[in-house]
Amino acid sequence: MFLKKDQKTADGYNSILKTALVLCMLVFCLHVKAQEPESYNYSQIKEHPRLLLGKDEEKAIKTSIEKNPEFKKIDSYIHQISDNILKENSLTFQMQGKRLLAVSRKALTRIYYLSYSYRMTRDIKYLKRAEQELNAVCGFESWNPSHFLDVGEMCMAVAIGYDWLYDDLQESTRENIRKAILEKAFTPSYVKSYGWFLNAHNNWNSVCNAGLVFGALAIMENEKEQSIAIIERALKSNILPLKAYAPNGNYPEGPGYWNYGTTFQIMLFAALESALGSDKDLSKAPGFMDSGYYMLFASGPSGHYFNYYDNGRAATASSSMFWYANKLKDPALIYHEIPLIRNGAYTRATSSDEERVLPNALIFGKDLVFSEIKEPSKKIYTGYGITPVSIVRTSWGKDGKYLGIKGGSAADAHAHMDQGTFVYDTGGLRWAMDFGLQSYITLESKGVDLWNMSQNSQRWDVFRYNNLNHNTLTINNQRHNVNGRAEIIETFNSGKELGAKVNLTSVLNLDNELKSAVRKAVIVDESYLRIEDVVETSAKPVDLRWNMVTEASAEIIDKNTIKLTQKEKTMILKFSANIPFKLVLRPSENPGQYKSEFGDYKYGEYNQQNRETMMLGFDAKIPANKEGKFIVTFTEGTESKVKVLLNKNTFILDAPSPNTASYGDRLYYDISPFGITSSGILEPLETPDWIPYGMTDIKNLYGKSFNFRIDAKRITSTEIVNAGIDRSGHGQLGVKGGESPGINKNEGYILGLDLKEIPSSVKFELTKIAFTYLGEAESCTIVNRQIPGKMMIYKGSDKKVVQNVKITPNYSRDFVDISSLGISLKGGENHSEFLSFFNTSESGDFRVAGFEFVVK
Repeated sequence: MFLKKDQKTADGYNSILKTALVLCMLVFCLHVKAQEPESYNYSQIKEHPRLLLGKDEEKAIKTSIEKNPEFKKIDSYIHQISDNILKENSLTFQMQGKRLLAVSRKALTRIYYLSYSYRMTRDIKYLKRAEQELNAVCGFESWNPSHFLDVGEMCMAVAIGYDWLYDDLQESTRENIRKAILEKAFTPSYVKSYGWFLNAHNNWNSVCNAGLVFGALAIMENEKEQSIAIIERALKSNILPLKAYAPNGNYPEGPGYWNYGTTFQIMLFAALESALGSDKDLSKAPGFMDSGYYMLFASGPSGHYFNYYDNGRAATASSSMFWYANKLKDPALIYHEIPLIRNGAYTRATSSDEERVLPNALIFGKDLVFSEIKEPSKKIYTGYGITPVSIVRTSWGKDGKYLGIKGGSAADAHAHMDQGTFVYDTGGLRWAMDFGLQSYITLESKGVDLWNMSQNSQRWDVFRYNNLNHNTLTINNQRHNVNGRAEIIETFNSGKELGAKVNLTSVLNLDNELKSAVRKAVIVDESYLRIEDVVETSAKPVDLRWNMVTEASAEIIDKNTIKLTQKEKTMILKFSANIPFKLVLRPSENPGQYKSEFGDYKYGEYNQQNRETMMLGFDAKIPANKEGKFIVTFTEGTESKVKVLLNKNTFILDAPSPNTASYGDRLYYDISPFGITSSGILEPLETPDWIPYGMTDIKNLYGKSFNFRIDAKRITSTEIVNAGIDRSGHGQLGVKGGESPGINKNEGYILGLDLKEIPSSVKFELTKIAFTYLGEAESCTIVNRQIPGKMMIYKGSDKKVVQNVKITPNYSRDFVDISSLGISLKGGENHSEFLSFFNTSESGDFRVAGFEFVVK
């Protein structure tokens, strides 16, 4: 069955699987013997295709694509990726540590995309390539059941391919798939050490059961007994992870983990419904249907999640929201998803959980009309349960205010000591932030005991994880009590106050130091934020630390005032109390250099840097048997705009310094979305890969957006291939993989500009490019790819074409004038490859720092 060098190991493994298969059949026979009623009339299962998208339902998707241009963008992207897959080699069995998961996820992406492309176009090339991939993964020695997530996702992948392509697959391929599902998925799931997920309350249960049920539904006709046993078992097991959503839908581990577990949970429900007519009310578990509203509130106007616990902060695509919007008949639930599609978040190659199941958006959203969607009406969401949260939005526009506050316990899965923490957005910026996740591998590889959640474990020495470095309270420089739990005890939903009150007493107490500790966070009159902490001591005085993290620059103005500044906007924090306190600013950028207040030692060098951040707050000593009352208000200051000296209708995209852009060995391209405000000002629509400057007086550009794309490339002896994007600390472009991180010989970039949302009457002309470190002996060949043969060679010694452009009163940059190339790009079109530039020197390297466009 398996080809391994160690035949003894292989024989032992096969023995386990054979034994498990016997047990599987025994379990099923006992089930039948006991005459337990089956949950479904399995003889009524629908014909292929039956998983998620039934026969002839492609017509509904095509109609939806015609009505919704956003769906056209997703559909085109899936076809584009499918075409790219045609050029790739088939997947091979390749472990990373103890996981095969990366391969399983690639398999799900490839097979789902190719199967979708075939159903929508009937182009045989997609069928043949999907069949090739199916046979490849079904020929693996195993799907790595010791890490059963790998099996769950792989089983789902081959089940979709089997079901969606059933009529057109060769019989030998169908047989290979059925055999692989039985031997590599069903059988090992009955081995106790592999199938522990069946008793788990977390996303492992959702993912693994979903994958197995997909397999069972796909091969039901040929393997009826085993398939029924898998489904019946899943219906009982899957009740466990659904308990986490009770009572109001907020996910205990935060929005990032919601996306993973809930996506597969919904796919499980949808497959049962499409194939057998219902999900047997699993989706009616307490809180589950409310969970869509939790995710609706999970991100603020800044574009960042309320990223408590082990969560990243950038809001990501979530196709599950289309399922909720359809099921609840509330299109407002996809209010955030539409701009995410427009800005490219759905159509960007990432390692997110959403990428590989992208067709779900089209399937679940095919009955929605985006032009009819109105903004949500609710202003506050509160969820209780394991990790209670309360989130406020004063409005759903970019200028609204956003407040999130949470309770919970540090003992919970993926928890931090962040009970009582809050985040705050206004003016489209995040002022009070959370560091969020540090990559597990950066800690595990250094031997950090990361998953020990006990009071004195090493986990709490990680800078981002302990209470000292969150937006919360600390007493006596001690850790939060992992056995404590903070609860939301009151909410405020009037016009005067919007927010919640959290009881922190058991979290702060290790030895009954406090009689009580309560934090109240509210937005007052939809105008300003007010944080009120009331802390009452017991028989001894305590030292109190009030802390907040921000990416704004901070300045202590006087003993009661701190001024924050970011992106030419200001925030004034006013502090008051009934006992003395001292304002402080605390560093956070380089944790390895700092001493931990928990003891006489420095934070470990394994701690990730927190670039462009700092912390602020105050220290106070509360006497014994005294109630200390502390109030902090956040009021927006006067906006101090930086004067931009560019001519009207001139846009510059400048390298972000310090670097906020994405880069990496396997990041081959980047898409940066930009918008034009109602007053004509150019602005980034997400964390900027380029800092935009400029404004326009062309009225029909107001409210429009466009995407700027860069592709890193390298010229080989036979072709142009992908290369990694490098970014220096000051954000300038290089190419990874050469002799240096700059742009070396035969390295360069291809540019694209998506102007589909720009009126066709408008043209963008690329007039200048800023090169840095390009020496006099170096040269760069710049080509207008729209006009064959139109090119220029810029040599570092040629100073005649270099112009110094004054961008602001205090900032300028040298640009190379390339207007002679005549690059003019018409609105309403996607100019995917309009220009390229490559280092054509014999040696040396340089970087690229900016681009100038003139809009006409």
